[in-house]
Amino acid sequence: RNEETVEGQQSLSNESTTMSTKETDRQKGFKKGIDADEGRRRREETTLQIRKTKKDVRLAKRRQMPPGAPAASTPAGMAAANMLAAGAAGAVPPAPFPPAQTAGPMGMDTAAAGAVPMGGAGANKLENLPQMVAGVSGDDPAVQTECTTQFRRLLSIEKNPPIQQVIDSGVVPRFVEFLQRDDNPALQFEAAWALTNIASGTSDHTRVVIEVGAVPIFVRLLVSPNDDVREQAVWALGNIAGDSPPCRDLVLQAGAMQPL
Repeated sequence: RNEETVEGQQSLSNESTTMSTKETDRQKGFKKGIDADEGRRRREETTLQIRKTKKDVRLAKRRQMPPGAPAASTPAGMAAANMLAAGAAGAVPPAPFPPAQTAGPMGMDTAAAGAVPMGGAGANKLENLPQMVAGVSGDDPAVQTECTTQFRRLLSIEKNPPIQQVIDSGVVPRFVEFLQRDDNPALQFEAAWALTNIASGTSDHTRVVIEVGAVPIFVRLLVSPNDDVREQAVWALGNIAGDSPPCRDLVLQAGAMQPL
């Protein structure tokens, strides 16, 4: 009888082992699921990647128009040119800019008469950098505006704009000073545009614009009496806020929401 009991227990054990093995084999036949945490993490990564891709596309559109796009007058460009002509006797106004539309006032444009030539490869365009820096650093408002315009054009080239080289030239703090020239809206406009393009680069480039104190000045320009200056301030703050959540919070803390 004891032997029968032992044999029965062994039989049950074998059957249990066989069933467990079959269950394991059956489970292997099903597609492995993803737990809730893993699924959430993947969705967040996908969302962040989509946002980054969309941001890159937006910034590329804001920085310049496609090559060969015809130059056209816009209210912003014509206003800046008219203000420059009225504010500096004998100065040659910059050429009008291409249409901004939803891409923002950052189109490529042709060089104005008397402007520093910007044609050729990127390396050639940097040959005039010392003269442009000298013009921005000088005291002549007409030359300041013209050279700031040339910097803006340099930063608006289609591929690999030399943002870091412009930063290294030391003109960014000067552009921020020009933002405060309420007596010269054309200069404010060009400086704001140049800084907007700088802020459209990497996070390090955006940080440079923040560290020189541009954010509170841009917020103040949101209530500028000049329409074009106001609009460009919006673009600049948009580029800064769009870089990262901390940058977004910085713009909000500076009081940008109320005037918007």
